Amino acid sequence: MGARRLTILLAVVVCALAAGCSGGSSAGDAAASTSSADDALRLVSLGDSDATGVGDEEGTGWVQRYADLVADETGADVEVVAHAQEGLTSDALLADLTSDQTLQDDVAAADVVVVGAGGADLNAGDDAWDAGTCTGTACYEPLLAAYAENIDGVAAQVAELRAGRPTVFRAMTAPNTLTGAEDVIPPFLAASATEVGAFQALSLRDSTCAAVRAHGGECVDVVTAFNGPDGTQDAYAAGLLNHDDCCYPNAAGQQKIAELLLQTGTEPRALS
Repeated sequence: MGARRLTILLAVVVCALAAGCSGGSSAGDAAASTSSADDALRLVSLGDSDATGVGDEEGTGWVQRYADLVADETGADVEVVAHAQEGLTSDALLADLTSDQTLQDDVAAADVVVVGAGGADLNAGDDAWDAGTCTGTACYEPLLAAYAENIDGVAAQVAELRAGRPTVFRAMTAPNTLTGAEDVIPPFLAASATEVGAFQALSLRDSTCAAVRAHGGECVDVVTAFNGPDGTQDAYAAGLLNHDDCCYPNAAGQQKIAELLLQTGTEPRALS
């Protein structure tokens, strides 16, 4: 029992022995309210725009949708503490986890930590291809290699900040958002959309899942769920991606991600 909750219970007992506090049932109500707040789960989200809810026409996003599902599953309130930022690369996220005291404190106090990252890392590859310094998957290979190292560092830092405390640590992995978006993505990408999109998504999946699982967490294979086993199917045609607000999961896609995450279970585990 935490010291704060023990103090509350003692206050209630003292109040009862003193033949009641002013306001009749207000003391009991206040204690119940504070106890309920103490019982709430804290969910911290990390990453880039993959974890901000962009593309969700309902403005909810998979993080909040997952929090709602966890609340339904566990019967506890779930408070979302959002640290995901559009454009945040994995090296910047790792740097923040090792230097930003507020972020460190929030992760240390979390019951659930979720990660959606990798998309922002690919922007430099787009720029290099557009500039003509490389073509195709070669533009992304060094970035994906760096991401693999960074995301492992992120998972290790989350585990260190949690210091052995039981945690639900989860990550989503981005789908292939290029197949089916050939008419809205840059022309240099359009001709190789499926090859490049599947390569990016499968690479990000493999490194993200390896990193999170190595440190006691779990990940969900969104690319297979959205694009099939080889990552080449059109998820726009399947009604899971937002073509108008390209290139992110729509409301249905965000809900599917949340449901996939819930299917991994809600039992906390000590991270390593």
